[in-house]
Amino acid sequence: MPIYPDTHTTFRHGDYVQKHSGSSWRGKVVGWYTTTLTHEGYAVESICEPGSVQIYPAAALVRMSE
Repeated sequence: MPIYPDTHTTFRHGDYVQKHSGSSWRGKVVGWYTTTLTHEGYAVESICEPGSVQIYPAAALVRMSE
């Protein structure tokens, strides 16, 4: 299991998430990032286009319904 920093607690590696507004993106959390403006961000691999990854701040994502 990849190691995520203590600042990244909203989602776990392998969680299925989607954007909650604006453009659509659904996928699996495959990594994390942080920048000066985004303290908690996630890399999400598309479930529709395997291998395609987008990065989003945690606030832009919600857990997909099971």
